[in-house]
Amino acid sequence: MKKKIIALTVTSLLATTAQAANVYDAEGTTADIYGRVQLDIEDPGADDVTGVGSARFGFKASSEVAPGLKAITHGEWQLDAENSNTDDAISARHVYLGVDHETTGRFLFGQTNTAFYQAVAATDIFHSYGYAAFGGIEDGRQEGQFVYDATFAGVYVGASYQFSNKDFEVSMGNPDVRGNIVDTGLKLDSAYALTLGYKFAFGLDVYAGYHDENLSGGNADGTKSNMALSAGYSLGDLYLGAAVVQAEYSGDNLLDGIVHLVDDTKLLGYDLVASYNVLTNVSVYGGYATKEAEFSYQSNMDQADEFTLGAAYKLNSNAKVWGEYKVDNIDGADNVWTIAAQYNF
Repeated sequence: MKKKIIALTVTSLLATTAQAANVYDAEGTTADIYGRVQLDIEDPGADDVTGVGSARFGFKASSEVAPGLKAITHGEWQLDAENSNTDDAISARHVYLGVDHETTGRFLFGQTNTAFYQAVAATDIFHSYGYAAFGGIEDGRQEGQFVYDATFAGVYVGASYQFSNKDFEVSMGNPDVRGNIVDTGLKLDSAYALTLGYKFAFGLDVYAGYHDENLSGGNADGTKSNMALSAGYSLGDLYLGAAVVQAEYSGDNLLDGIVHLVDDTKLLGYDLVASYNVLTNVSVYGGYATKEAEFSYQSNMDQADEFTLGAAYKLNSNAKVWGEYKVDNIDGADNVWTIAAQYNF
């Protein structure tokens, strides 16, 4: 997910490197394959230190159907090692097809990020952690949707519409970590999102997004409305990002399967990040995230309050290692850390 937005603004050490191999290129048609293998040693806090593995495989293809117009498709899957995840050893990340016009933008159908993701992507720089401000607000990749995006003279426009989904899943943390994807127990009746942004010539990008969802299931029925403002700034080897996000839940018994709160609740999150290239192949980065649930009948409740620090070392264009440490200030929570290695092809 990082490649689409922050690859142009955040150091290459912080974005997933995909060394795609071209397997076909003739008469206006191209096909590329790519993938990665990742191993993590992690301390989850309450449990013993564990070692987990995963692999990822994907392809992209395009063919020219008219001057300046291409038909495109993209498939990408995550594969967990034997005991790394007991629920879904293989999970789809991106599965879509569409068209891409050189001046009017892309139109996609299938599973990928919603248009709302663009409004929060400025702070999506972490490999293992991050995203604490967005749980229960930004849902992660979704299936069964139309997505449009384009940039006109620095102005970004993104829109998406999602059809009914009877098995609605959302991200409660970094969507790159499969264990953070949870089944809400709800049905998504429909949803739409819109994001607008502008890229300034001096390195500043700003975005604003809105996402409206209609949910039901069992005795639950209601809406979830999400809003976000974000900005990212690049100056040489330095990158700064900030986002403020909000979700309002209204209806009956809507939150039982999502964030275990009560209805008519507001979630408000703030996310600040920074990264710096110390050397050509060494980067340090960190951030602070907070999220609060606001009630009309009782005191507010903190859902996130954490600092995360990380460092990454790029061995070559294919391989890198990193370490991240998260200080969790929520009562009863443990600090956690991860050391990981990744090879991309």
